[in-house]
Amino acid sequence: MYAIVEIDGHQHKVTKAQKIYVNRLSADEGTNVEFDKVLLVDNEGDVIVGLPFVDGTRVAAKVMAHLKDDKVFIFKHKRRKGYRRFNGHRQYMTELFIHGILGKGETLKEDLAPVRAPKKVAPAKAEANVAETEAPKKKAAAPKKKAAAPKKEAAEPKATKKPAAKKAAPKKKSKE
Repeated sequence: MYAIVEIDGHQHKVTKAQKIYVNRLSADEGTNVEFDKVLLVDNEGDVIVGLPFVDGTRVAAKVMAHLKDDKVFIFKHKRRKGYRRFNGHRQYMTELFIHGILGKGETLKEDLAPVRAPKKVAPAKAEANVAETEAPKKKAAAPKKKAAAPKKEAAEPKATKKPAAKKAAPKKKSKE
C-alpha cells in the first residue's frame, strides 16, 4: 500500500515505515503530524484517485529530526568578461517517519513508533574499554635521548672558482 501526499507544496510517494526528507516543517522534533492532502491511494491494486484529494484519508508521520541537506554550489560566469560569482546553499530539511496511511475513521496505533537500532561498538574497542576500566593506567617510561653529535669546527674556506665564460651559440644559417 502506498499513497501520494502533498507536503508543503511537494508531492511524495510514501509507504508505511518509511523515512522521507521534506522541506523544514514548523513542528518540533518527536511530535506526530498528519497530512490530509492525499492525492492518490493504492491498496494492493485498488487505486483511489482524489479530485483533488481523497476524502477522509490521512498520512500519519512523526518528526524525527531537523537537519540540513547537502551543499549545492552555484557558479555563474560570462566568458571573456571577467564576471564570476560563486555561491553555496544548504536547504533546511525535516526527517519524517511515516507511521501509516489512515482511511476514514481509522486511528493511529502508538506501537508503530520507529525502532532505532542501538549503536554497535566494534569488539576490539569494547574489549579495550573494559581493560582500561579494570586496570589502572601505567605511565610508560620515556625513551632516552641520544647524545648530540659533536659539532665540527669550521674548515678554512676553499678558493672560489670563477664560472667559465659562456661560449657564443653558433649562428644559424638562413634559408634563402
